[in-house]
Amino acid sequence: MEIVVSRYNEDLKWTLNEPFCNYEYTVYNKGNNEDFERSKVKKVISLENVGKECHTYLYHILANYDNLAPITFFIPASIEIHYKYDKIIKTLERMKETDHAVFLAEKCENAYEKFRDFQIDYWLGTNSKNQQLNPNGYLEACEYRPFHRWYDRFFNKEDIINWWSYNSIFAVDKRDILQHPRERYERLIEGLKKGNNLEEVHYIERVWAAVFYPFHYTLTEHYQQ
Repeated sequence: MEIVVSRYNEDLKWTLNEPFCNYEYTVYNKGNNEDFERSKVKKVISLENVGKECHTYLYHILANYDNLAPITFFIPASIEIHYKYDKIIKTLERMKETDHAVFLAEKCENAYEKFRDFQIDYWLGTNSKNQQLNPNGYLEACEYRPFHRWYDRFFNKEDIINWWSYNSIFAVDKRDILQHPRERYERLIEGLKKGNNLEEVHYIERVWAAVFYPFHYTLTEHYQQ
């Protein structure tokens, strides 16, 4: 398993605590400094600060498309927030128990219909250190809004997606990634290159399950958020 961390201004001191100290991390650094704990970091890649963690994950997939780990666990660096911490811990536990990639998300009848008219104009990051570098919460509107217009450009709405998730915390089997061509991920990442405060990030965050649809090898499990 490779654990991919999207970092902005977090200190990563949590990597020294149990159970996180038992792993090594690939860190994509989008901040303007390198002031973070590195003893458990095996690799640091600097990226332009665009598209938040959604851009980071797609960049990793594209850069390593022919050399992905059997399982990739994608996480934001701000895991000290209790609800992110809980989800990461439960994902690690379930992967250890099942020996599979695990995608924890809420089950619903149809994620496309659930978020059909969703749009968002303002969102301020939940991490206080990140707010110091980026106190602006106003979002650049997606060219295709609300949600259903954006979704229709990338996915087949006839494929019923029953899973949705917050916080972009999930593990995925590389075989579920590689069932789709590079072009799929290239199309998705294009809209995330425009800046840092993008409405589009909040669309893709909710439907990562659609990005890798259908899951053949990754276990999907209900998780109340």
